[in-house]
Amino acid sequence: IEETEKRWLVFLNRLEEKAKAFTTAAVPELDALRRSDDDVYKSAYNRALAGVCGELEAILDKAREVREEKIVDFKYELRETIDAHHPLSRRLHAFVSVCEEAHDRFTKTITSLSDGLRNASAEDLEKEYQAILESFNAEKNSFKCSQCGAILPMERLFFMEVHIACASCGAQNNFQPSSQARNLQFIANDLARKRCENLYEEYANERQKERDIYRRSHELKLSTIGKSDKEKSAIEKERERLAAQRQEAIDNAPKLYIKYLRAFYDELNVILPEFRDHHERRFLEERRASG
Repeated sequence: IEETEKRWLVFLNRLEEKAKAFTTAAVPELDALRRSDDDVYKSAYNRALAGVCGELEAILDKAREVREEKIVDFKYELRETIDAHHPLSRRLHAFVSVCEEAHDRFTKTITSLSDGLRNASAEDLEKEYQAILESFNAEKNSFKCSQCGAILPMERLFFMEVHIACASCGAQNNFQPSSQARNLQFIANDLARKRCENLYEEYANERQKERDIYRRSHELKLSTIGKSDKEKSAIEKERERLAAQRQEAIDNAPKLYIKYLRAFYDELNVILPEFRDHHERRFLEERRASG
């Protein structure tokens, strides 16, 4: 037990150091790529960001695999001979607690690294959006009629070519938005999504909660091997309690997703108000599709 516990803690520590070193090295490269990527979609940058976050997820998967093989299986193997009355029962319980707590801390650390990278991306989008608004506010009263020279005030931000009629002479004027303003349509979805990440995380956590409860219930079922009828009865009651919690999570997840979806399209309506009708149609379609 002591040897397995020590190996597990050393393994997690080394894996965490590897993840931190990898992330630290990736940050300046991602920043340089974002600045140099001329594509309005920032395709190269987003692919690189997804790749880095994918590597961190692979590290989490590796830890999960080793946990199942070296900790969970080992625990059940010992439980076949170490029951509640065995002298080593308390030591085995402490072993499980230490190993699981270490894994939880490790998971939070790696998830935090990944969230940090994505949050940096979100901050960049907010900065770009604010720059677009500032540019619009500085120029909205400088567009003049090509025929009579009258000021044609911009009541809203345009990100595509439009024709504006002069109130003084009636002439049609062709307005060409700046390349910066044109980018708004390309960053709107990502910006709205990132503004609602906390709501999506609530939904994702509820789904993960359901999976975790299922796994816990399955582990309890396996733990009945070699147990007395009294112990089996207590375990079954615990499984019934977990089943109720799991059903609650199953029922809550769709509600949380709709909540996120509504917030996402509300943000899109703020960023691109002229497409409100289109956004509302998309919301209804996605709501129906989600069941």
